[in-house]
Amino acid sequence: MWDRGILKSNAKLALRGRYWTAFAVCLVALLISEALNIFTMPIQIQYQFLAFNPLANQADIMAQSGVTNLISVGNLLLGIFVGLPLEIGLARFFVQNRFGRTDFGTLFSGFRQNYGNGVGALFVTNLFICLWSLLLIIPGIVKALQYSMVSYILSDNPSIPGSRAREISRMMTNGEKGAIFVLILSFLGWFLLGAICFGVGILFVIPYYNATMSELYVFLRDRAIQTGQLNPAELGLVVPAPYSQDQQPQS
Repeated sequence: MWDRGILKSNAKLALRGRYWTAFAVCLVALLISEALNIFTMPIQIQYQFLAFNPLANQADIMAQSGVTNLISVGNLLLGIFVGLPLEIGLARFFVQNRFGRTDFGTLFSGFRQNYGNGVGALFVTNLFICLWSLLLIIPGIVKALQYSMVSYILSDNPSIPGSRAREISRMMTNGEKGAIFVLILSFLGWFLLGAICFGVGILFVIPYYNATMSELYVFLRDRAIQTGQLNPAELGLVVPAPYSQDQQPQS
């Protein structure tokens, strides 16, 4: 069994001396993912003002509505084709940081390593979660917790099929979803405290949260390997044995 206090302590140790790099990685990921929202915020505010203004011209409202709809589509596409690879890269950064390997460029590794498979796998996973959420909130939360390890699994093996990544995530989180939910809730106070400072303080909590979730993934992954539920080679964790002199391939 795992203890959330130990996970958090290990996360703090992993961030020691590397916190600001982790902070920069989280900040850049957020700014890129939300770039369209940030730059089009004045347009969206203007539309809200027109929509609730009884004296506004209907033609202006319709035109502004069209622009806002285009922005929404753009945000959706940005979230899929840019946000999802960044999510994988962010997961890979924090898993590697846990073992002392810190490279800012890891954030963008989702674009370089089997981009199509990563985007497809996470898109279908998020679609499943959304569809379950449309039924009821609770089933959606359960599915989100069940598939919470998918981005980390893809960070270990970018070529693993999405269906298999979801299967492994279900196996890892089996019987653990309640504890994972409590772990996430334990950050609520930190996020509320960060929100007091106009939301800016939340940025300083995100590295700590990501480092803790990475600790959880590594624990669940290693336990699944140790109990024989998962072959480490499937996640690319087995380094091929070097050729001995008499095994060298013939030219």
